[in-house]
Amino acid sequence: MHVMLTTYGTRGDVQPFVALGRGLIDKGHRVTVAAPGRFAVFITDHDLEFTPLTDALIALMDDPQFAHASDPKVSALGKLRSLFAIGKKARGLQDTLLDDIFRAIEQGKPDVIVFHPKTFGALPIGRHFGIPVVMAQLIPSFIPTGDYPHMGIPDLGPSGILARWYNRVTGKLICRVLNATLRRQVCRWAVRRQNGIETKSLDILRSCKSGTLPIIHAFSNAVINRPKDWPTHATVTGYWFLDGTAQTNPPDPALQNFVESHKNLIYIGFGSMPGNDPTAMAEMIAEAVSQAGVSAIVATGWGGMGDIDWPSNILAVREVPHKWLFPKVDIVIHHGGAGTCAAALRAGRPSIIIPFFGDQPFWAKCLHRLGVAPRPIKPAKLDAAMLAQQIKTVLETPSYQNNAEHLASKIAADDGIANAIAEITRAAEQSDLPKTGSL
Repeated sequence: MHVMLTTYGTRGDVQPFVALGRGLIDKGHRVTVAAPGRFAVFITDHDLEFTPLTDALIALMDDPQFAHASDPKVSALGKLRSLFAIGKKARGLQDTLLDDIFRAIEQGKPDVIVFHPKTFGALPIGRHFGIPVVMAQLIPSFIPTGDYPHMGIPDLGPSGILARWYNRVTGKLICRVLNATLRRQVCRWAVRRQNGIETKSLDILRSCKSGTLPIIHAFSNAVINRPKDWPTHATVTGYWFLDGTAQTNPPDPALQNFVESHKNLIYIGFGSMPGNDPTAMAEMIAEAVSQAGVSAIVATGWGGMGDIDWPSNILAVREVPHKWLFPKVDIVIHHGGAGTCAAALRAGRPSIIIPFFGDQPFWAKCLHRLGVAPRPIKPAKLDAAMLAQQIKTVLETPSYQNNAEHLASKIAADDGIANAIAEITRAAEQSDLPKTGSL
């Protein structure tokens, strides 16, 4: 069958879908990935067909307003103003993204669509053409549960009757607001484009609840156990790791030599987070590494730290192969993004997490609960002394490493991609959607 995978966001949103695509190809299926244009080479290098989606929404991460909104020194009111300004710009770009998704599906004519929630337009567009659709989530965000609160909602702590009620009610509220927002965007787009898509009945929340929209979650039950109050069509497959690629091959000689010649080695990287003051951040990292008496590999990413003059016990790299590196370090220090958390857990290494926004605080609390990371550091309180102390604490507390290794063995027992393929195949075979559009 021809499977179309639609995803949007940063590398962490794209790489798991590439891994799933490779797994589908290995099973004899044809795969097309619809993703931001900037990932074209990455996707085609893995022998996947590619169709581009606009880069414009991702480019907002380079907007000064985005950096302002994520700056811990900015007041709550200042952050809200920046977020409002970004949201206003994003709304104007959503039509372009929906246009691209429509074009990809209309031209690709897939047998089944697997979509990331950030490409939510794939649901009504796929149904318009009578194509079965599966939602794939890297985080649990569309099905309320009593087991834990929705991301962004304060956690009441230990589970009890009151806590479970609170988790469910607040989860339903957030999901309804999210559902209404997405529905409004698609409805406005369909009216403006006059493309015949029926949007009045569009209700992602109801589809999730009724079972008409199968949902696969790409994380391990060992990390977040599947809630018993979820509907049967919502499954947890296990992680989708990308193996047998450049991500697993040895890196350049300078990095390899640094790893082999340094002990008490840690990794520090904040992924796609923009740097508000790269020099100050670099100075803080260098001081923390010095105080902790360790060496470090710093992934500069998009944070603006590429031109810093680092001391000899720190090696800065633009990107680094996580699967190759993480098993060779003692601690992974990061922002708490889903992809980095997964890579650290798989490697059996403890984390220190400084979460900035989005799903990062959720994963930071999760890893702390699992005993593989100390309490998250709030960005506003981050300084060299605090980071150095946490590094020393993790190195001197064997339980962090022991817990991480135990968890890694459980994750290794999963076959996330095979489980996901089974669910996708089942959805395609059981679909009885009428074709209301024209392919």
